[in-house]
Amino acid sequence: MDLDDLRADWARRDRMLVEALNLNADLARETLTDQYWQRLRRRGAMSGGGLWVWIAFLLGFGAFLVDHFGDWKFFVPALLLDAWTIVMGIVTLAEREALRAVDFGRPPMEIQQRLAALRMQRARTFQWAFLTGQVVWWIPFAIVLFKGVLNVDLYAVSDFMPKFMAINVLGGLIFIPLALAGARLARPWLAKYTFWRGLIDAVTGRDLAEARAMADRVARFDPTSAA
Repeated sequence: MDLDDLRADWARRDRMLVEALNLNADLARETLTDQYWQRLRRRGAMSGGGLWVWIAFLLGFGAFLVDHFGDWKFFVPALLLDAWTIVMGIVTLAEREALRAVDFGRPPMEIQQRLAALRMQRARTFQWAFLTGQVVWWIPFAIVLFKGVLNVDLYAVSDFMPKFMAINVLGGLIFIPLALAGARLARPWLAKYTFWRGLIDAVTGRDLAEARAMADRVARFDPTSAA
């Protein structure tokens, strides 16, 4: 066997080794992806408990709206709560479906970019849910809860109570633009730190944090990601 034959043989062996490594990497990626999807499907669009709580609130607010139609001081707060609950539920379902649509067979960089976009979208949703929720789920919820469960009219508890409720609602509304401005100023600074990115993932959804971890594991099996 001359030198050219030896080189050709080694080149052939190298190609076979690369093909074997790529095959093993593909199989590992498929296994990881299957395991991830199995966990995601078991939790469904919402967790079992979360879904039942969502339905219970919708039914409760719906019944309250029917019973108090025309009595606007009770109907309007309940309508706000019902609308907030419906919107947040729909948004949660839409975000979960967007996460389920991520193709982990794509290049790792593309997967990471898609998950980063979803993370920012989820963070904005959480931000708005928190800011609007602290208005809706304080005074309006107290009004509906006391009337629906205890048959107590908070408007009539004392002469100061209507003023107290109005001040709290107004303060919550004023807080929203201030908090948004502060978040915009702090976002570039917080984005530099792994801890804060992880905290955002934890607060805005365990499934998204798992997806990012999944993408990191997939990247280890991609030969192009090592460059």
